[in-house]
Amino acid sequence: MAVTKKSEMSGDVFAGISALYAVKGGFPDSTSGAIDLSSVDLVELPVSESGGVSINGGTPSNSIFRVHGLNAPWTSRMTPGDAEVTLQVPTYNDAVLDLIYGEDTGKDLAITLPSALKVADKTYLSGKSFGFPEKAVNLGLLIINDTEDKALFVKKVKVMASPQFDGEDTPFAVNLTGTVASGANKEALAILEPGDAPGN
Repeated sequence: MAVTKKSEMSGDVFAGISALYAVKGGFPDSTSGAIDLSSVDLVELPVSESGGVSINGGTPSNSIFRVHGLNAPWTSRMTPGDAEVTLQVPTYNDAVLDLIYGEDTGKDLAITLPSALKVADKTYLSGKSFGFPEKAVNLGLLIINDTEDKALFVKKVKVMASPQFDGEDTPFAVNLTGTVASGANKEALAILEPGDAPGN
């Protein structure tokens, strides 16, 4: 019989974030345990340091049935918890908005201000407008750890976006809230390390 010691697990830790990448639609299924992302359009998402990324597999609830005269439960039933994903993305960059809301949501917008009101000494303002339709989007996530020697692969999350601006310390941000869409898939999550491709 084998005993696995904690000293053997010291390198099996994933901590911190140096970069977070997303792909629309989630990652494809593997073929023989391999996924080729060389032709996939990845978008690096800036995420807030303080509470900007959270992936939680869900806390199960426990329903206990007791009978008189026993301290221990007579029986119990566990119900799986709901997986939750939250990302705070503090940018209005076109590539990020297209990824989250779709390319058809943005349009050019120009405003001429009254002469008494100026922004950076100008009365003409222009930029990209966007709506925030209440529809879910599937994303695949690839998170690089703080030492850049491991990656957390999340095959597919289903999130809904909502813009946020509090006028205080947090800049304008798009908050993504949802769930791990492929939780039952055997490839739902993986911690990956660098190596040579087969045949190299």
